[in-house]
Amino acid sequence: MAQAKTAWVDFKEIKGRVSIVQILERYGVLESLSKSGTGDRLSGVCPIHGGTNKTHFRVSVSKNCWNCFGKCQAGGNIIDFVARKEDIEFRDAALLIDEWFPGASQERREREPKPRFDTSTVAVAEAPMPHKTIQHQERPALEDDGSEPNKPLAFALTKLDADHPYFAERGLTAETIATFGLGFCNKGLLRGYAAIPIHDTNGDLVAYAGRLPGTPPDGKGKYKLPEGFKKSIELFNYHRAVESDHEAPLVVVEGFFDAMRLHQAGYGRVVAIMGSSLSQKQEEMLLDHCEASDEKLILLFDGDEAGRKGQTDALWRLSKRLYVRAVDLGSDGKQPEHLSLEDLRALLPFPRGKGV
Repeated sequence: MAQAKTAWVDFKEIKGRVSIVQILERYGVLESLSKSGTGDRLSGVCPIHGGTNKTHFRVSVSKNCWNCFGKCQAGGNIIDFVARKEDIEFRDAALLIDEWFPGASQERREREPKPRFDTSTVAVAEAPMPHKTIQHQERPALEDDGSEPNKPLAFALTKLDADHPYFAERGLTAETIATFGLGFCNKGLLRGYAAIPIHDTNGDLVAYAGRLPGTPPDGKGKYKLPEGFKKSIELFNYHRAVESDHEAPLVVVEGFFDAMRLHQAGYGRVVAIMGSSLSQKQEEMLLDHCEASDEKLILLFDGDEAGRKGQTDALWRLSKRLYVRAVDLGSDGKQPEHLSLEDLRALLPFPRGKGV
């Protein structure tokens, strides 16, 4: 490759400038793919692993991403594609694309040859990454992220009961309940549920999640989300977290109450993915934020099978471009919400706000 290993590269700029169509044309595979509908969707034999199934490889032109539902069981953006196709590191793939399609990254290297960071320290992961397991994990489908954002609500729930005993049972203080706008709902679609407001990255209210107190009856889930709401394109508490202590890493957890309890303990820079699997959009949000601020990440998922699997996958994907530390809670199903303040201080040794 013509560029030095330490050459500066702007991943976001390259992804925004070069299209998946250009990459597919470069490899001479675009004409072999079939169009569907308006042509935004393409499908065909996977150009990475080959095969014969003409539906395994799928492309979204508007989202600039791809997925293989065959042997690869992988997906991502244009840089991910080239990295897989060439069997090279993510950063080397970005440099190669910028060499093929010169742009702002190359121009900046000519003006400012000093590297932005050393890749030997950026992609550090402090947890085991078993490649055999990761290679066969399911990656987010194209439909996961959605092309349209969640629209801000034109209303806000009023007359919620903030003093309901359920919140005290979860160990939440009155200050935390007020900060997150929690309350028990006695009417409407969330009647009988604890209402949890969800905001987008701008801080606009886009949905309410409902949590059924106690153990749900058979056939009924713990949580209720509004129809059409895409949780995979949001990070719970993001708008608060990015305004918190900038000297601290960003902590990523699974659930609402995990995030609220960590916030209550003084760890304000915490977001929740609202599940155990990091979506492609959430991955991009974390990368864009942390790369722009040279910020580190800590993954603190649940200690059950789903959480451990999700954390390993998120670690593998994010650590290609960031310093990521994964905290192992064991395999007995322990959750961040249930950790004591002493446990948190031992697991997350970084500057905090005032803890409980």
